[in-house]
Amino acid sequence: MRIKNIFALIICAFIISKANAQISDESRYEFGLRIAPQVSWSKPDSKSITDGGISLDWNYGFHVAKKFTSRYAIAFEVNVINMTSKIKVVDSINVFSPTKLPAGAPNTDMTLNYHLRYLQIPILFKMTTDPFKDKWKAYGEFGLGFSFLLRSKVDVSSSVLKLNEVDVDNPENGDVFKLKDVNTGVENSTKINLLRPSFIIGGGLIYDLVGNTKAYIGLRYDNGLADYMDADKWTANNSYTALNIGIIF
Repeated sequence: MRIKNIFALIICAFIISKANAQISDESRYEFGLRIAPQVSWSKPDSKSITDGGISLDWNYGFHVAKKFTSRYAIAFEVNVINMTSKIKVVDSINVFSPTKLPAGAPNTDMTLNYHLRYLQIPILFKMTTDPFKDKWKAYGEFGLGFSFLLRSKVDVSSSVLKLNEVDVDNPENGDVFKLKDVNTGVENSTKINLLRPSFIIGGGLIYDLVGNTKAYIGLRYDNGLADYMDADKWTANNSYTALNIGIIF
């Protein structure tokens, strides 16, 4: 048993030394900054609401990557993500607003535009190719993102009521409104869930600038895995595709 253990330790030491040798000419850690214009959208899972269309948003942040070899790394990011999630209400509803519509009014063309801000912490596996044309590399990435809600506001638009930038958790005077189903009388919540898990995949090109400094550009798809709406009747997930632009030090 001792001989087998010694042999296993020798193999492990050899593998580790080979991995270290592959990155001996580069830093084992990478630090970077990124900014990404994005296209956001909602995908409703409820028949009571439909997608309200796409929106242009943006996100930004930084990352730290631990390299195992010159081609593979694990990266952790901290990002601030702005997302506009639009939905249209299919069901006929009654709108109640104490200051604007005290008695309520029937409505069939309600649109809600949610302006959401998240703090996201992705964990990503990153891969790069060998260099080509001297200074270029291709990269790929995939992993999971965990986003925590920082802010949620909504624009309410309909034939009977229009409100802008309503804080759904603590509406100011004049911004209070309620939506009730005409048939069932059930009140629909406009609140947002605090946690948004997502699957992330992307890729692009890296260009060596000078020393260990690099620039990159690529596409990233961030697919929401869970309902972002804190409501019993309305369910939808929100996703985005971004143009990922950054610099690595």
